[in-house]
Amino acid sequence: PGPMPLKEWNFYQFQCDHYVLQMTLGHLSYIGQMAVTLMDIETGEKWSYSTMKPLFVPKLDLDAEKPSICRYANDECRLQFTVKEDKRILALKGHSNDYDVIEVKLVVENDPSNEKMVIATPFDKASQFYLNYKENYYKATGYARFGDNYVAFKDATGLLDWGRGVWPYSHEWYWGNLTSHIDGVPFGLNIGWGFGDTSHASENMYFYNKKAYKVGELIGEWNDNDLMAVKHFRSNDGKLAFTFTPFWDNYTFNEFVVVDTHCHQIFGRFSGTIETENGVKEFKDVVAFIEHAVNRW
Repeated sequence: PGPMPLKEWNFYQFQCDHYVLQMTLGHLSYIGQMAVTLMDIETGEKWSYSTMKPLFVPKLDLDAEKPSICRYANDECRLQFTVKEDKRILALKGHSNDYDVIEVKLVVENDPSNEKMVIATPFDKASQFYLNYKENYYKATGYARFGDNYVAFKDATGLLDWGRGVWPYSHEWYWGNLTSHIDGVPFGLNIGWGFGDTSHASENMYFYNKKAYKVGELIGEWNDNDLMAVKHFRSNDGKLAFTFTPFWDNYTFNEFVVVDTHCHQIFGRFSGTIETENGVKEFKDVVAFIEHAVNRW
C-alpha cells in the first residue's frame, strides 16, 4: 500500500485523584507529533503542549515490551520515553510561548509478565490492519509542571495504548478504558467497537490481579446526541456488567491541512461486577472514560 497510510503511536495516560496526564508520541507517515496534556477533570482546566512536524517520522520502538528509547525534540521541548526491564521513564522538558517552564517526569513500574490486550484488527481492504497493544494497571510516581501549575503524581494508575497500522483515511472508533483497584487488587477494563472488522475478535476484556479475562459481545446503548446520559453495558456471556455515569466531556479537535480529528473523551464513574477465578467482584464509582473519535488522517 505504500508508506503514506502508516500510522504509529505510543500513548500513555495516568490518573491521580482528579488530575489526568496524557503523553503522546507518534506519526501519520507524512507528519510527526508529540503532545502532553495535564487536565483537572473536576474543573475542566487543561494545560498542554503539542507540536506537529510535517514530513517527519520519529523512530519508534518495534516491541512495546522490550527495552527501548523513543525521542522527539524541537527548539522548544524534548520528549523521551525510556523502557527498561523494571521501569519506564516518561520525560518532557522545555518551554513554550504559553509557559516559561514545562517539565514532566514519571517513573512507571514495569512488569512484562502482566497480561494485556494485543489484537490485530483487519479492515475491508486486505492491505489494511491495526496492531494494537493495551496494558493497564501501571503505577507511576512523578510530577508535571506547566509554568506555575505543578501537580505531583503519587501511585498514579495508568495505561499504555501502543498502535501500529495501515488504516483507511476516514475512520472512527469507540474506546473505553479503566485502571484502578478492587480492594487493593489491580483491576483494569478495556472495551471498544466501531473500528475495523471485529467479527472474529474484539478488544473487550478486563484484568484482575494482572490476569486477563476475555468477554463476549458487549451489549448496551450509546447515543451520540446525548453523550452525558447514563449508560448501561453487559457482555453476552454474563462475565461483565457495568453502569457508566458521565460527568465531563474532554472534547478535542485538530484541523491541520489534511488532518481533521474530533474526539469526545467522556469521563465518568463506572460501577459494576466482573467474574474472576476468585468469584464475582464488585467495583463502584471508579473514575475512567469512554471516548468517540471521528477522524480523517
